[in-house]
Amino acid sequence: MSTLATLTTAGLSGLAKALKDRPLHMAWGTGDPAWDTDPSTKPGLADATTLTAEVGRRLLRAARFAVPDPAGDITAPSGLNPDGTLLYTRYRVSDEPAPWLYVQAGFEHDEASDVTIREVALFMDTVTKPDLPPGQRYFTPGEVTDPGLMMVAQILDAPIIRSAAQQQNIEFIFSV
Repeated sequence: MSTLATLTTAGLSGLAKALKDRPLHMAWGTGDPAWDTDPSTKPGLADATTLTAEVGRRLLRAARFAVPDPAGDITAPSGLNPDGTLLYTRYRVSDEPAPWLYVQAGFEHDEASDVTIREVALFMDTVTKPDLPPGQRYFTPGEVTDPGLMMVAQILDAPIIRSAAQQQNIEFIFSV
């Protein structure tokens, strides 16, 4: 008699390591303005492969392993308390492979500086046009030949109103 195989914690850590070592980009988009006034119009994301209205993507600034740690300096929403308020889990970065990844992208002042951001996603294996300047880290949809695979996506609870007066950091913690 056979049983289902169990993916071990070490196996999950190995998958996180393989993902961390791939080219990763954070994409952002304007989404649907109707989401601002009627949250029930927000789509489910489990089967999504693209953002609703991407405006650009940036190579990550950081991709690190993370582990839960009550004294850690990274916090991430992880559910709801019984009273409906957000529950947060604290993490710390780790040099050892772990099943959680912390990813961060830092968008510059002039990147999508005149739009409202409502959605973000992490993509792996994005392919850009070959004739772009060396060292370019931000790409508009017209500069992407293959978006790659969308790994993690989120519709923001509060839209980000962009301005050239500010940079914008976006980060996720997610389990593999």
